[in-house]
Amino acid sequence: MKKTTLAGSVRAATLAGFLCLGLSTVTSCSGGAAEPADTVRPAAAPPSSAAAPGPAGSAGSAGSAQAAAHGDATRYQASAWLPAESLPLYGTYLWLSENTEDPKSSDDALNWMYACSDGGKEPTAALKISAYQTRQYRTDLKDDPRAAAFQWMLYFKDEAAAKAALTKIENDYAYCAARSSDESSRTTVVKTATGSGGISWLTTVRDKDGKPHVAFADVGSDAHEYFVQSSNVISLVQAMGDTPAIDPATADGQTLGTMAAALGTMR
Repeated sequence: MKKTTLAGSVRAATLAGFLCLGLSTVTSCSGGAAEPADTVRPAAAPPSSAAAPGPAGSAGSAGSAQAAAHGDATRYQASAWLPAESLPLYGTYLWLSENTEDPKSSDDALNWMYACSDGGKEPTAALKISAYQTRQYRTDLKDDPRAAAFQWMLYFKDEAAAKAALTKIENDYAYCAARSSDESSRTTVVKTATGSGGISWLTTVRDKDGKPHVAFADVGSDAHEYFVQSSNVISLVQAMGDTPAIDPATADGQTLGTMAAALGTMR
């Protein structure tokens, strides 16, 4: 039987319960009701197909210029991971690694993985992850001392399983609004970039006065998240904090490309 863990010292254990949908523009929610922007409402039930969630060059299918990953969960492949200097918003946060050794693979159950994880399902089982590795980073920025960054390598039995997982992740964001019921805060999610086989979202939570809302002691109000799939691997990068300093998204497409290039070095 799997034991439940937070994968190292992952601190955002309960964010999923009150986050909303991120489609191609902005969708927000307050008191659990979504306020759709100029987007098409998703189907009433998630699709069952394991196909990639978009055409070539969009989330789910790596561009032809990118080499395919060959993920081996039994070993750590350093070249597939971003150095701290390449993590989102490094110029502001100067991320510092909290890992004292190379990540080890695990298949332990998790309480949480990403902002819109389905709170009713354990993430590794819901996504059919075979194993994962993770790294965590801290900051000395005095204006946002609880901010943290994370990298994950998620390994699947084959490419089809990884593509199906990315589809599930997109559906989790699409149905996040229906699972949100917190009346004291307003959550918005923006799909900030697609391409290089990946997708990124920015999630922000604000109170009724428009100020960053920290609902839990160990969870930031703002979350920037990046997913890139190649072959049987999904790379996930996260930057989370309590101020709008975590929010700039102008380099998100470049970050997805950097992640895809790193994944392409797996052999």
